[in-house]
Amino acid sequence: MKMRRPEPDAELENRVRADLRQVFEMGAQVVFSERLPGVGNSHAILRVLEIELWIIQSGGSISVLASPSCARNSWNTVEFLLKAIEPEHTLPADPVYGSLADLGRLLESRVQRLNDALSRERLASTVQAARQVKMEGMIALEPRAAVVAPSGRVASSLIGGIVKLIGLLIPKPKNSRNKFLPIGCDIDLERQVREEFEVVFRNIGSQISSNGRMRMMDFATVTFDAGNLRVRASRDRGSIGVSVAPLHAVRYWHGLGVALHALGEDRENVQSIPSSMLGGAGGLLERDFLKLSDAFSEASFPAVQERISEIEDRAKRDWMEGFNRKSRHYPATTP
Repeated sequence: MKMRRPEPDAELENRVRADLRQVFEMGAQVVFSERLPGVGNSHAILRVLEIELWIIQSGGSISVLASPSCARNSWNTVEFLLKAIEPEHTLPADPVYGSLADLGRLLESRVQRLNDALSRERLASTVQAARQVKMEGMIALEPRAAVVAPSGRVASSLIGGIVKLIGLLIPKPKNSRNKFLPIGCDIDLERQVREEFEVVFRNIGSQISSNGRMRMMDFATVTFDAGNLRVRASRDRGSIGVSVAPLHAVRYWHGLGVALHALGEDRENVQSIPSSMLGGAGGLLERDFLKLSDAFSEASFPAVQERISEIEDRAKRDWMEGFNRKSRHYPATTP
């Protein structure tokens, strides 16, 4: 049986060279590119100094990981590495960069610092700092009081579960990131998306921009572009959520309901946020498409992004307060 030879993606390579121009001026080289299964999916690796940057185009978005030449396959997301080496906290808020061009501007003055931080002597401490940064803002459940240790069979079962969890958290020597790459299209999800947004497809002339099915469970993503929007339907264990991002910055994803809520006047009432589930999303988008597309234009989006962040923060606080009123032993906190 003949092995399939990787098909290079010249379009992605050209975009990488253009958007990361500052990095190429420092001597970067593209060492690999390949089209991935599905639609609109591909990845490339470039090398600059002693760092490799792995650029993955999948799910209608872009992600970038970095690994030093002294420890191949020690891939870590570049935004957390940059935050770990930036003690002044001068980087933009998460997700730090919205496009490859944004990342190029950030890397221009930081490549050498990143290269030094990923040296053999400092790699472990840099990765640990990046993991701590990743935890910031995440909700944690802390016990109100010391919990009495269980005994017997229950304790044995609990310890076994903890051991399995630790095993999942310990980095594997091989590249465990490959399981997040798409392995093909999901025809059923694309059909559901076309049916739900049939009016938008017909009136706007939208086209599917990406389609990818993952190795894990039933995870799949289908996106299409309309106006200034990229619309994404993501299936996760049977549930299909819809989010939107501006075409000029496809890493700023927000639930469709939250984005529509940000257009209204009553942004304080988070209880009135529309659903972001696929069922009914077509009607919501059709109703407010022109307003939402205008809000997600390059000129208008910064102000809208601030309003969305305020709504998301308020919804998070409300959820934590409600959870803590009901929880007797494990209150929700943020590190």
